Amino acid sequence: MQNTHLETGPESVVRSRPKSKPRIASTHPKILQCISICLGLLVSTLSTGVVAQERYPSRTVRIIVPWGAGTPPDVAARVVASKLPELLKQPVIVENRPGASGTIGLAEVARSPADGYTIGALHYATAAVASLYPQFKVDLVKDMTGVGQMEWGHNILVVSPSLGIKTVAELVEYAKRNPSTFASAGVGTPAHLSGVMFQRATNTEATHVPYNQFGQAVMDVSTGRVTYMVLAAPAAVPQILGGKLLALAVTGPARNSNVREVATVTELKLPSMQSRTWSGLIVRSDTPKEVVDRLSRDIASVMAMPEVRESLAKQQIEIPTETTEQFRDLIRKDVEFGANFVRVNGIKLD
Repeated sequence: MQNTHLETGPESVVRSRPKSKPRIASTHPKILQCISICLGLLVSTLSTGVVAQERYPSRTVRIIVPWGAGTPPDVAARVVASKLPELLKQPVIVENRPGASGTIGLAEVARSPADGYTIGALHYATAAVASLYPQFKVDLVKDMTGVGQMEWGHNILVVSPSLGIKTVAELVEYAKRNPSTFASAGVGTPAHLSGVMFQRATNTEATHVPYNQFGQAVMDVSTGRVTYMVLAAPAAVPQILGGKLLALAVTGPARNSNVREVATVTELKLPSMQSRTWSGLIVRSDTPKEVVDRLSRDIASVMAMPEVRESLAKQQIEIPTETTEQFRDLIRKDVEFGANFVRVNGIKLD
């Protein structure tokens, strides 16, 4: 048999060239086709990633409220959560994670992915007393960012009608002559801080009585077992209108529309007692900007809805008008104020 592939003459060389060209030519389309497919897959993958980011949200969003059910931040969060799905086009659920002045729930927010699917409800009290909890490693200014304020609140100084005290001046006189107490739902809560403010403003002394059960604290004040309490308006107004508590002063900048006869602390020459509580929604600060902007925009839209404003007003909650940037500045200021207040007044956990 002749081995034609070993031929070396000119004629064989000429014959071999036409045979090699088709092989080379037939390879090019395959290579190009392979490259085209690979590029297509790459572009498709990149495009899918971009779309995934742009599609936020694509699943359920949860709001962690680090306070108990029925508290002002819980009430406000549930009202907002009832309307957010209309804009986000996804379910929004509220989960309560109370404890340690809100730091337990917010620690969970900090541990969750920075993707906008876990939102925290921050209350003034947590911002003010975060420094009390060394185990709470979250910097509320650096590690978190506000996406919308939900409410303003104020407190009302109340006593039992049975004590026979009708005015703040009479309460001051009573506290200077008798061993006195004031109630709160725990160290670092708004009622605790406001009670300390009252002592400093009036140069009086009273023993702080923290309660694990908020309802029991209100009951003991109403019966006179505890001398006074600086109680959040949503909880105080029904008790006042029902005759179980007597209001002496409002800590907000204006009188409460439901108890208009009660003067503000500023009117009573106690301006250092003026205070407003607040709550709002926050996410991790490393959440993508487009997600933060989306949440901020949608929360602002919800807060502008007439039905939302009406619902919050019925709960004795004041409607905020501040921008998202103003809310973030409010967080910063109250974190600084709270750390200083805790230090100056020697407030410590028991």
